[in-house]
Amino acid sequence: MYQKPVRLLLSMDSNRTVLITGFEPFGSHETNISQLVVSRMAGPRTLVCPWTNEFLQVHVEVDVLPVDSMGAQRTAGRLHKGERWDAILHVGLCDSCDVPRIERLAQDKLNMRMPDNAGRLVVGATLDGEGDRGCWVDTTIWNPAGFPTAYTLSTDAGAYLCNETYHATLKALCEAGTQRPLPPPALFLHLPSEKHMSIEDGEAFVDVCVAHLLRPYQGEPVHVVAAAVLHDDGYLVARRGPEEADAGQWEFPGGKCDPGEDWSEAIARELQEELSLEVIPRHPVGSWYRQRDGDGFVIHLVACDLVDRDGAASLTVHDASMWRGASSPSPPSWAGRDGEMDAFLQDCIKST
Repeated sequence: MYQKPVRLLLSMDSNRTVLITGFEPFGSHETNISQLVVSRMAGPRTLVCPWTNEFLQVHVEVDVLPVDSMGAQRTAGRLHKGERWDAILHVGLCDSCDVPRIERLAQDKLNMRMPDNAGRLVVGATLDGEGDRGCWVDTTIWNPAGFPTAYTLSTDAGAYLCNETYHATLKALCEAGTQRPLPPPALFLHLPSEKHMSIEDGEAFVDVCVAHLLRPYQGEPVHVVAAAVLHDDGYLVARRGPEEADAGQWEFPGGKCDPGEDWSEAIARELQEELSLEVIPRHPVGSWYRQRDGDGFVIHLVACDLVDRDGAASLTVHDASMWRGASSPSPPSWAGRDGEMDAFLQDCIKST
């Protein structure tokens, strides 16, 4: 059941800091709901944890971005200069939506349907040529009843400034490094126009999103990395050996992050240990939460390139492997939520 966040006056040294951005009006729009919503949110706030209902003390920093290339890169630039937040939420306008849309993926493309506010018009381009980037929080397990309105999950943030901003921020967070398995989370939220959503409901929706970003799971999960080893138009999957957990089931190879390891170090080590493959980690493309034997695991799927593209896997914990492309038959049985991860990658391949 949705609980409206409680707002209390807090000291400036709140426990957590969050950056929330919106955009100025663009095109034929006289207003932009993202600007109207986030402009109300600066300063100390108390949110409600989505799992325990305890209060979360947060200090919100707001930035309304210009709709141009400088605006799309502004958050990334601040990260490169050393600024840090416990979470980042970008908010934008989706004028074709009638409910909010939570974006799981930033696509590596720029295909502008109209000029931005600086007159720039780019069609049919990539952003960096390194591929789509996903958030590292599993939004599929969030409880819709905890939000003030219905919403949808999306893997298509468009190809305009919203997607460009999201892609740049996810890239900068990975480049900034972290002492934890993954950097602080970033997410993009599209709000419908004021015809479909009030400013008050938009503000409440943003509050709940931020609370989920700060507390994405009921407890601290075990962080696991899984490799999407990319080769031509496919990726590598392997079958668990008969002596292993999930024996006989197919998976994306990988394993737990060791203490002090980040996602890139862990996936490089795991692929060397499990398959004797040397890989270059690119970036996370998505995350999936799973419970097994009472423990919580969050599996971060990481896009990787082979150092030796002609190298063959040497199987240790697996007894078979295959390259899976868009036209390949699906393995008969997947471990855990790896089938969902496979479907996610298949959608990415088809859209590309």
